[in-house]
Amino acid sequence: MRFSCNVAELNDALSIAFHAIPVKSAKAVLEGIQIEAQSDSIILTTTDMTMGIECHVHADVMEEGIVVLPGRFFCEIVRKLPGSTVDISVNERCIASISSFQFKTVIAGMDALEFPELPVIRGQTLHLMEKQLKQLINGTLFSVAVDESRPILTGCLFEIENQSIKVVALDGYRLAICKDVLDAPSESIRSVISGKILGDIAKILSDSEDMVELTFSRSHVSFKIGENQIIARLLEGEYMRYSQIISEDYLTNVRIRRVSLMDSLDRALLIGRETKSNLVTIKVDTYSSQMVILMPNTGMEEKLEITCEGKNLDIAFNIKYMMDILKSISDEEIEIRFKKNINPCIIYPPDESDRYLYLILPVRVSQNQ
Repeated sequence: MRFSCNVAELNDALSIAFHAIPVKSAKAVLEGIQIEAQSDSIILTTTDMTMGIECHVHADVMEEGIVVLPGRFFCEIVRKLPGSTVDISVNERCIASISSFQFKTVIAGMDALEFPELPVIRGQTLHLMEKQLKQLINGTLFSVAVDESRPILTGCLFEIENQSIKVVALDGYRLAICKDVLDAPSESIRSVISGKILGDIAKILSDSEDMVELTFSRSHVSFKIGENQIIARLLEGEYMRYSQIISEDYLTNVRIRRVSLMDSLDRALLIGRETKSNLVTIKVDTYSSQMVILMPNTGMEEKLEITCEGKNLDIAFNIKYMMDILKSISDEEIEIRFKKNINPCIIYPPDESDRYLYLILPVRVSQNQ
């Protein structure tokens, strides 16, 4: 096998393929990257058996062939090549010779016969802009469970119906729902994708309006992003019926500038480092139209102007949970609805749309705090 290609293009493709290279595997071949030279391109393939990635790079192919090279080592070499192009040739013993500008080296590869083929995904297909999919993932991913005791909750639920897509994440303390509109109708889909895999995909996605093709089968999902394809195994199990924990009843309604609340909580978090506490108390005074942010046992207090209606309320939250939500929202204002200090609060868009919904469980605190 012998080919020549642009170093920057190869490096870009490798930075994507890198996400599916396991740090350590019982099968050494899985720690590698399969390179196949054919016609006028090379195909890079990596897999950790839960996710597989295939990237295409334009190349001048002098001799077709296929080999598996040490994945992380090869990525590091290409990242530090001195020239704008690279020439790679592989002999019958799977020894790869790499040259770029005045640099040359050789690395030992492996036979590609033991490298697993990625599955072919056939099923329901839909299209989203890259920036849409990125927003849906980033708006919910922080709420997936990290506790493996309920594996299904370590992923995000994708619900597609007609021309609507909804992504849901839930960890037992908070709930995140983001929704968007599709360009064309789709058949109903309800699948759960690993949060770890979605995190890798979010890093690959741009903020462009280029289209991503999603294909769902019964056991896998495929993301086609430009010349790249990512295939992931779906999580198995029944996802929690999250709609049952969302209440439309509320006794206190607050509208507040998002950045003002976020900055105040950030200051509270800083003060809380001294007492190693992430707990913040929020007091809503509907008579003075103020929200008071209190950090227990520190003397920290800050008053924020709000628009509100309903009853006065004292409630406590984990600051990090609230901050994660505020960072994922771009609206200048948000609406927060409270019922009682033992019930979850719900955060909505200020325009009453259903673009997103966030729910956070409060923390019960003793009266003397």
